Amino acid sequence: MPEDAGKKRYIKSFLRQVTSGAGFIEEIRIERVIRPPGSDGEGSTARSLSGRQIASITQLLEDDLSHTFDEGFFTFRFVAALAGSGKTWLLTYLNELSKTKPTYKNHSIVVQFQLSDIPLGNSFTAKFYCYILADTFWELLHNTNLSTQVRAIAEKILSDFLEGHQVAQLKDTKALMPFRNKFNKYITEGVDGFEEFFFYVISQVLAVDPRFSFVYLTDELDSLAEFPNEIAEARLVFKQLVRRAFQKFGSKIRLLMYLVGTSANVGSFIAEDAVMKGLIGDSVINLNKGYSNEFEIIREKIDNRIKGAYSGYKNFLQAWQEIKNIPISSTNSLREFCRNYGNAVLEIHEKYFQEEPEQVFEGDARHLVEAQCRQQWASHLTRKTYTLSTVSTTTVIAGHAFDCYVELLHNGKAVARAFGEAKNYELLSSHLDTFNQWLDDANFNPSISDGNPPDLAFMIAPSCPPLLKRKLELKNIRFIQSDQVIIKVVPDPITIAETKALVGNEQNAEKPNSIFSNFDTNVPNIKNPTNINTANKAELTAAFRGTGIKQVTIDKLIMRRPYQDLNIMTSKFNFTLAVKLKLRDKLKEQEICF
Repeated sequence: MPEDAGKKRYIKSFLRQVTSGAGFIEEIRIERVIRPPGSDGEGSTARSLSGRQIASITQLLEDDLSHTFDEGFFTFRFVAALAGSGKTWLLTYLNELSKTKPTYKNHSIVVQFQLSDIPLGNSFTAKFYCYILADTFWELLHNTNLSTQVRAIAEKILSDFLEGHQVAQLKDTKALMPFRNKFNKYITEGVDGFEEFFFYVISQVLAVDPRFSFVYLTDELDSLAEFPNEIAEARLVFKQLVRRAFQKFGSKIRLLMYLVGTSANVGSFIAEDAVMKGLIGDSVINLNKGYSNEFEIIREKIDNRIKGAYSGYKNFLQAWQEIKNIPISSTNSLREFCRNYGNAVLEIHEKYFQEEPEQVFEGDARHLVEAQCRQQWASHLTRKTYTLSTVSTTTVIAGHAFDCYVELLHNGKAVARAFGEAKNYELLSSHLDTFNQWLDDANFNPSISDGNPPDLAFMIAPSCPPLLKRKLELKNIRFIQSDQVIIKVVPDPITIAETKALVGNEQNAEKPNSIFSNFDTNVPNIKNPTNINTANKAELTAAFRGTGIKQVTIDKLIMRRPYQDLNIMTSKFNFTLAVKLKLRDKLKEQEICF
């Protein structure tokens, strides 16, 4: 039996990721505000190393990546925050962003690790450098995205310091852990001066690939807290590393390093050494633990998953009301909030949707895919010998049921294929993982081979998170935006009565957005909202009536589109609190949307 892409396992998996309270969940990642240190207002603080203006976490991280990857400068950051405030989240996000451009992905290595992974004891210096050098050479030798010249120079460096049989054993080792063990043994015997060797490796690789960057994302500075000798030695290691980068290379070296810990430990780590404080005291990112506006945005993202997947099913109203009644504590950190709220939603999900499938796309996916195929293969379809096959649905290929499938035929023979997968709500990263595996199994070939046109792949959904959209592009998968289709059902009499009761009490409780349009009752229909990202100036003028937003601001708003949500839009303009509240009310009343 082929897989059923509509199973609710995606939503349950998503909720379980949220409840873990750790790691990086790109589907609920929020655009956290960044302001200069010492300025007034809520938000995390940091200074731009490049001198460019930054207003959000994404802008900050992308600026640091550009500072090193594009401009070739040394970047060193401390990240300080209370426990559970997003330190590891930030590291993993930076790791993900470093892979969203081919020029980055194909000309860099990224090593993310915890200091707690390094065995503490004698000689922190040797153990630290052995650890990061082992992972560096593992990437240089095994990362298939890198050029043959880079792999060759890595092997040559090892050959200059190690015995021939040792190099051969390292090349033949297929798993990272045994590679680390062998490397540490060999390199300790063959190298004197690990810091010098580290910079030598960087210089040699840059000699064959001047665009190459080295990225080290180090978590858990706090693991040194119980080891004062290691703290002192670690402080010396990082101070000397930073000084060498500035003194020998004049900061012109493609090296990016982040070191992450809790605020108290980072603060003391820097403050107890005047030289280090002078070198990188202004490079600290201080993360806010999370405040009410951020919690509301994450809550909305989670709620929209449930509404998008189950709105229209018979138990949705009861579940939605319980979800809206989940309290939010302002004392939570981001991790605590995600864990508590995610667990509460998961319990409601299991209570009401245990036997329900999530919604699958019910729009005209076939015509959307066909139109894209005619556009992408246009140069071939102008010739009489090329035709397009009928677009079929639920086509099983390599054991997988694709929502849409079409072939480009040359004299009746298939020379290229197009695969489509559709969802009725915002895409999840798990959808991409599954679809990409299906494409691999079907021998998807997005490149031109033997003169034939490339295979095509499409994911169709109402929306797609920005980072996920970048990943789709890297996988040669095109995103097609299509409005969500509201499933209409005829509810039982109890549900109708409960619906009317809810409508009667809407002034005393927050009204769930758009759910009433799912029922064939006499409940009032929701208004047709104005989409901020697609409406023209006249439509936006009408939609913003009563907010006080001027015409010149509407012009700027149109120029800076698109916006992911209201928070991102308002962050780009100096709106007063009164304007923001009026916009929020219009969003709640579905007069505007994104």
